[in-house]
Amino acid sequence: MFDPAIFLRSADIRGLYPNQINEELAWFTGRYLVRSLKPLLKTESPRIVVGRDGRISSPAIYGALIQGIASEGGVPVAAGLATTDMIQWAVGQELCGATAGAMITASHNPAEYNGIKMVVKNPETGGLDILRPVDQIAPRYEEDGDDGSAVAPSCAPFPVEARMNLQELFVEAALSLSKRIGDASGKVVLDPGNGVGGIFRPLLKTGLTKRNSDVELLAVAERIDGTFPTRPSNPGLPGAVKLLQETVVDEGAKFGAAFDGDADRVFLVDEWGQFVPGSVLLAALAKNLVTKNGGKGSVVYSAVSSWLIPETVRAAGGVPVLCRVGQDAAKVALVKTKAVFGGESSAHYNFPDTYCLDSGLFALVTFWDMLLETKLECSKLLGQLKPWPTSGEVNLRVICEDWKTMSKEVIDTIKAEHSGSESNSYVLDIDGVSVFSPTVPQYKTADDVFTVDPEGDPTGKIYRVVQNYTPNWWFNVRASNNEPLLRVNFESRESGDVAGRTYSLISRIREICGDRAKVVVQDWGNLK
Repeated sequence: MFDPAIFLRSADIRGLYPNQINEELAWFTGRYLVRSLKPLLKTESPRIVVGRDGRISSPAIYGALIQGIASEGGVPVAAGLATTDMIQWAVGQELCGATAGAMITASHNPAEYNGIKMVVKNPETGGLDILRPVDQIAPRYEEDGDDGSAVAPSCAPFPVEARMNLQELFVEAALSLSKRIGDASGKVVLDPGNGVGGIFRPLLKTGLTKRNSDVELLAVAERIDGTFPTRPSNPGLPGAVKLLQETVVDEGAKFGAAFDGDADRVFLVDEWGQFVPGSVLLAALAKNLVTKNGGKGSVVYSAVSSWLIPETVRAAGGVPVLCRVGQDAAKVALVKTKAVFGGESSAHYNFPDTYCLDSGLFALVTFWDMLLETKLECSKLLGQLKPWPTSGEVNLRVICEDWKTMSKEVIDTIKAEHSGSESNSYVLDIDGVSVFSPTVPQYKTADDVFTVDPEGDPTGKIYRVVQNYTPNWWFNVRASNNEPLLRVNFESRESGDVAGRTYSLISRIREICGDRAKVVVQDWGNLK
């Protein structure tokens, strides 16, 4: 059997294979997905494009999901090996008539994990909506019966014809974002981290050659291997891209790009081998796109992203919009505010003109175009921004019988402790708890700093519009969706504040937990 609690997740289905995620769960997910899509899309045969990453367990889960879709009357469009943003792009393009998509991946999680991400093209907005398991899959499971009879095989997990060419079409769409990409020269190093992004380099080389570019594309950890032997599937972890950094310097490359396991996220390394945090690239891309939009337009960013982003967006003439962490919230905020760009510090970058797609490859090409336009080196272009001193994301593992209840108590306690006037802080609970200090006379409450959009999100639980305020320091504490972790981010204008205040915050979390839970620092962020 499988663990139906996985269906209660708010973003995607994800867990350990085979105890939590397995072929049986995938088969039922396919059936429940079709049952949800029939009334949503007003068709008895919804067409769903299905792809998979390079994890060891992905082919079996992929095949089971496709059979489950077919067994309920849906039409699975079998894309095979693909990146998550390829599948989303295919849905936006309605490739082979598909208006929904499912991707077999656990994104940046370790090799023993797997999962299913699902999207649908919104018939009203034309954008992509995240299909939340808790809303679309869990109710169908609760409605299901108890007949244990096995169903006859539904269909083979292969397309009727072999020339769908999704990979080629997607890479061509990404390269088309730049009119200057044919002028690219020198060396660029790609680091797929043995993930599915290993398919990119030959396709990019073909597209660049067609545009008469003489750039030399190099790669490390290119071979797709679901055990991730070279580095973690999450390139944002401290030290994860050391090989890429060394290769960029050794080869004299213009920059390097590291993708996560399903290649929808990308981190950069400049020509000196310096790692570029996701918030810095997000700010650079936001500045560029607001400027190209005539110095106006909103930019959506996640609640744990650097304050560099609202500062940069305001300076360019745009309006910063803070949203809850997660692509489900980001995509809603992008559509509702008619944003020109958006993203998350975790290296998701959203393109509103392309179905609000979050794409590492689209971000890479857009940044590459900026380098070609400005004729600046990577470090000099990004050096125009002034990042805040930050702890990075510190992950605390909460070891106890019920980590979710314990995490909620920690967050509620911190919120209460900083809500009084004596704390001289604004408290926002859009995602975990965020505390901003100090208060200023023109904004009496957090709701005055982070204002509600009464038409787009009257509850203010998905996103807020950020007014002309800048704190001296701020922090956020939130619980992970998938793991027993509390995630801590701290930023300050003064670098001397960061370590001491972050350590104090960790100590306070341990005090709140007391002897009821053991709190272990799993990742130290930038602190060690």
